[in-house]
Amino acid sequence: MFRINIDNIELVTFLLVFFRTGAVLLTAPLFSRKNIPVPIRILIPFMLSVILTISMRDLIGQNNVLIILNQGTAGLAVAVFGELLLGISIGFTAQMTFMALYVAGRLVGQEIGFGMARILDPSTQENTELIGQYNTIIAILIFLVIRGHHYIIRAIAWSFSTIQLGQQWINGNFIGHLNNVFAGIFSTGLRIALPVMGTLFLAKIAMGIIARTMPQMNVFIVGFPLQIAVGLITMAISLPFFVKI
Repeated sequence: MFRINIDNIELVTFLLVFFRTGAVLLTAPLFSRKNIPVPIRILIPFMLSVILTISMRDLIGQNNVLIILNQGTAGLAVAVFGELLLGISIGFTAQMTFMALYVAGRLVGQEIGFGMARILDPSTQENTELIGQYNTIIAILIFLVIRGHHYIIRAIAWSFSTIQLGQQWINGNFIGHLNNVFAGIFSTGLRIALPVMGTLFLAKIAMGIIARTMPQMNVFIVGFPLQIAVGLITMAISLPFFVKI
């Protein structure tokens, strides 16, 4: 009779790999969307963890797992928390690119006049701004075209060869990296929104000059649709630069 023998080291190794992999995929772009069925969201990290545990047996740090087991329940709890935190950090860092595009969409939407226009995002079950959701959809398409989901899986595998299971990884460099990531959200979002915001600023200056030279013209009635038209045209022209940014 065929029987599979799994000792404590193998089981704990798999669980730690699963916690890190699951935390990455639950916070990474595309994989974390709520419109993906829950069984699929559980099955993907489970199968990926099985493959990584078998194929990277010599790199993931089974010696550290033996040390963790010798430390008892407290050591295992600390190791699980560390793997979850590391996985969330990796996935959250990848998610920041999408957040930058959403911030750009909010800035553009406010300038165009779509700040009050909201739609239901089926992936988050929340009301989001129109231009922000548009930028998010564009980001997903670009992510799929460049095979970003492959890079996420590669990042998970690379993380085990760089930071083994149970290894101490929180230091000053990590905190500085998070600060750079948060700063990059607003700088990248502003660079994406800058062409539209700059064009609309020039359009408002032109409408102000027209209002001064032609007082009989109702600038408020003409300016609002003109502002929308200029904003949408500028967005269409600047769309190819999304990938470069």
